[in-house]
Amino acid sequence: MVSASFAAPVMAQSEAAEEDEARLSTVLVEGRRVDQATPMAIDLVQFGNQVQLIDAQKIETGGFTNFGEAAAGLIRGANIGYSPDEGEFTIRIDGGTDRDTLLLVDGVPYFDRSSPSEDLWPATAIDPRMIDSVEVYRGGQSLYFGSNGGLGVVSVKTKEPDGTKKGQIGVYAGSFKTREIYGNVSMPVDSEGKHSFLVYGRSYHSDAHELFDVSAYGDNVLALGGFQPYPYDFNSIGAKYLWQIDATSELRLGASFSTIDFHDSFPNSTIYTPNFTEFPIYTANYKKSFSDNLRIEVDSHWQKPQLKNHELLARVCRTPRLQDLPADVRAIASSQGITGFATAAQYEAFAATVPNLPAGCVTNPYGTTSGAATSAQNGWMVNQNPSSPYFGQPYGTIQNPFPIGAPIGYVIETTTSFGDNTPVKGWGSTDNRRSGYIDYGINARGTYRLNDLVEVVGGVQYTAYEDASDASFGVKDVKVTSTGVYGDLRLSLPVLEGLNGSFAVRQDFNDGFDDEMIYKIGLRQNLPAGLYARASGGTSYSAPKIDEIGAYGANQNVNPGLQPQSVEALNAGIGMDGSFRGGTFNIEMGYFKTDIKNQFGTRSVESVCTQYEGNPFGLDIINRNRASIVPPDAFCATAAGLGLDGSEIVAVNTLDIQEIEGFTVDLAFDYGPFSGDVSYTMMDSLETNPVFGLPARLDGTTANLGFVTPGAAGSQEKRQSGERPEWTLSALLTYKPTDQWVFALNPRLQGPEWAYAPTTAARLVDANGNRVVDDVNFGNYFVLNGSIQYFFGKDHEHRILIRGVNLLDEGYYERYSGGASLTLDRAVVRGEVGVNDSAYYRQYGWNGKPRSAWIQYEYRF
Repeated sequence: MVSASFAAPVMAQSEAAEEDEARLSTVLVEGRRVDQATPMAIDLVQFGNQVQLIDAQKIETGGFTNFGEAAAGLIRGANIGYSPDEGEFTIRIDGGTDRDTLLLVDGVPYFDRSSPSEDLWPATAIDPRMIDSVEVYRGGQSLYFGSNGGLGVVSVKTKEPDGTKKGQIGVYAGSFKTREIYGNVSMPVDSEGKHSFLVYGRSYHSDAHELFDVSAYGDNVLALGGFQPYPYDFNSIGAKYLWQIDATSELRLGASFSTIDFHDSFPNSTIYTPNFTEFPIYTANYKKSFSDNLRIEVDSHWQKPQLKNHELLARVCRTPRLQDLPADVRAIASSQGITGFATAAQYEAFAATVPNLPAGCVTNPYGTTSGAATSAQNGWMVNQNPSSPYFGQPYGTIQNPFPIGAPIGYVIETTTSFGDNTPVKGWGSTDNRRSGYIDYGINARGTYRLNDLVEVVGGVQYTAYEDASDASFGVKDVKVTSTGVYGDLRLSLPVLEGLNGSFAVRQDFNDGFDDEMIYKIGLRQNLPAGLYARASGGTSYSAPKIDEIGAYGANQNVNPGLQPQSVEALNAGIGMDGSFRGGTFNIEMGYFKTDIKNQFGTRSVESVCTQYEGNPFGLDIINRNRASIVPPDAFCATAAGLGLDGSEIVAVNTLDIQEIEGFTVDLAFDYGPFSGDVSYTMMDSLETNPVFGLPARLDGTTANLGFVTPGAAGSQEKRQSGERPEWTLSALLTYKPTDQWVFALNPRLQGPEWAYAPTTAARLVDANGNRVVDDVNFGNYFVLNGSIQYFFGKDHEHRILIRGVNLLDEGYYERYSGGASLTLDRAVVRGEVGVNDSAYYRQYGWNGKPRSAWIQYEYRF
C-alpha cells in the first residue's frame, strides 16, 4: 500500500526528454522516487487527485491468492463486497456501493452488466500472479473513464512483453489443501525485439476453510446435506503481443480465458450450488507520440462473461390444500365447516378423523432404486421415532407418510421469474442454460501541450453491452450504448508558483437511458519545504445494468427517461514530502464528501402514472408514490397511449440520497531497511433507515404497540450503510535487513460494521419492549497477516515465501446476514412460525480465515 504524489523530474539524456520527464516520469512512492507510474497517474496527481501506487513487490510480499485479498490488504479505504473466500467479490472505495468503484484491468472495465441467473463479477477473473502494478485514483473519476467511477478507479496493469526474454514459474501450497502452479514467459520474435509475445497460465485449487458455522443452517437444509465444503478453482491461460512499430509508437494485443468454479449455497435456502464461470477477454492498445507535445492513446476491449449455475433446493412435505384432496374428503371437511388448513396441526387433526387419509406426504418409496437411501437404517428418509410402530421404516407410505415440514428430497431451481418456464439451473443440456452478457468498447484520448503553462486533453469513448443469455431467460433484445466526448484544460497557473489546475467536462450520449453531462475541477498547490495542498471535485455517474433498464421479462418496460445514478464528489488533502536522516516520507491528511443520487428502482405502471387514476389507485396515492421518485412522465404518456396493463413494471430513479463523508490520514516512509505505509480512514456512509418511526410489534403477533421501534432503529432517520466499516486502520510494514531477506507484516484494525435486520424483524419486541432481532455489529476486529521471503541464487532468481494469515487466530466475519428467512424450516412450513416471529429469521456470518499458512517457490529467468 503506497502513497503517490507529484515530485521533481529525473535527469534525462536530452533536453527534450528532460522536459518531458519533468512532467511524466517520477512520483514519490513510499518516500522513494521511482519511475513506475503511468502518465495518467502522474497527470492526476499533478492536477489535484490522490493517487495510490501499488507495485508488483507489494503484491508478491502479500502472497495473495485472489485480487479481493490484495485489495483488502493494500488498497486504502477499500471494503470488499461479498466474500473472496466464497469465490466472488467486488471492490468498494470510501463507503460507496458495488457500482461506484470502477475496476480497470489493462483498460478493460471489470464491472458486472448483470446476468439473469445471478450477478457476474469479473474481478474474480484477475490473476494475482500476473499483476505488475495497481493504481488507485480516489474521488470521482468518470471524466476520463466513463460510467461507474463515482468514488474512484482501481487500475490494474498486468505483465507485458517488452522485447526481451524473461519469465517466471512458481508453485504454491498450504492450508485447506491449497495447491497452485503458475508461470509466464516473454520472448522476442525477431532479433531487434520489435515483435515479442508473452504467454501465461495458472491453475489453482483450494478446499477453503469452513465458510459457515453449523449453527447457521436451517434444519431441513442441514438434514439434506447443506453443510459442506466450499471448494474454489481458478484456471486461466492467456497471450499478449507487442509490436514496437518505431521509437514513437506501439501496438499491444491481448487475449485471455479464465474459468472460476465455486459453490454459492446459502445456509437458509440451498443445498448444493456449484457455479461455473467463464471470462473470455480480448484487448488492444495503441500509443503514438507525434512530437514532444502531442501524443495519443487508444484502448479497446471485448468480453463475454458466462455463467452455468446449478442449484439443488430442498423439497419439503407441505400442508395439503383443501382443493387438492379427493372429493369425498372435501365433502367431509365441508360438513365440519373446514375451509382450509392454516397449520399442519389443523390438517393432522382432521386427517386423524378420516380413515386411510395420510397425515403427511406419500411417495411410495419401496422398490424405487436398488441401494437407495430408503433402505438405510438412519437418515432423513427413514422414521427415526422410537415410539412409532414404523420406526426404522422408510417414510412415504400411506401408513408411514413423511411428516409435514420434513424434507422429502431434492429439486432443481428450475425457472427464472421472467423466463419461459424452461429449466435453467439443473444438470445437463435439457435443464441447464447459460447466462451472461457481452461488453465492448473503445476509448481514444489525445494530449497536446501548447507550452509550459497550457495543456489540453480531448477524447471520445464508446461503450456497449447487451445480454448474451439463453433465450429461455426471457431477456429483451436491448443494447445499452454510451458515446462520451470529453475535454480537459490543464493550466500551470502563473498566479502562484507551483499552482496547477484542471478544468474538464464530458458529455455522454446514451441509448437505453438519459444523456448525461458531468464536470470535474482539480487544483494542486506545491508549497515550500515539500508541502502541498490538493483538491478535486465534480460529478460522475453510474449507468444502469441490463436488469435495471427494464429488460428482464415480458412485463418489464424500458424507461427512455431513466437517468444514470449520479455522484457528486469532493476530495481534498494537505500533505508533505520530506526527508529525515537519510530516509524519506510522505504524510497526508485528507477529506472526502460524496452524495449518490438517482439510485435505481422499479415500480408498477399503475402506481406512478397519473393516466391510470382509479385503476386501482386514486390520484392521491399515485402522487404520493411519485414524490419519492423521478416521475417517468414520457414513458407514462406512451404507456397510456398503448393501453399497457397497469400491473406491468417500469424502471425508475428514486430520490433517496446516500451521503458519504470521511477523513483520511496516510503515512508512507522509507528509512534504511525499514519501509511502510500506514492508512487510516474514518467515514460516515449514510442511507435512509427504513425502520425509522415504525411502531414496535409484539413478537409472534401482528399487534402494533404504542411506541416506535426502540433504539437507533426507530429513532434515527439515517443509518450507516450496511457492510461499510465506520473506520479502518491498516498498514504494510517491511523490514529488509539484506538483499536476500524480506520480512513483512500486514495488520488491519477495523471499527464497527453493520448488518441490519429486515424491517419486519427489526420491529419485533418482547414483553419488556426489547428488540428480539437486533442489528449486528460484525466489525471491531484485528487481523494480522505476515510473510517471510528469502531470495537466493547468483542473481537472486530463486524466491521462497512463507505466508501466514490471521496469525493471532482472531475470530471474525467477512460478511454477515442480519436476518435470512427460514422458509424451508419445519416450523415455518408447518405454519407454527411466520414472518412476525423472531424464530423465522436466522443471523449468520461468512467466517474469515482462521490461522493458516502457505509456502511458495518461484524461479525467475
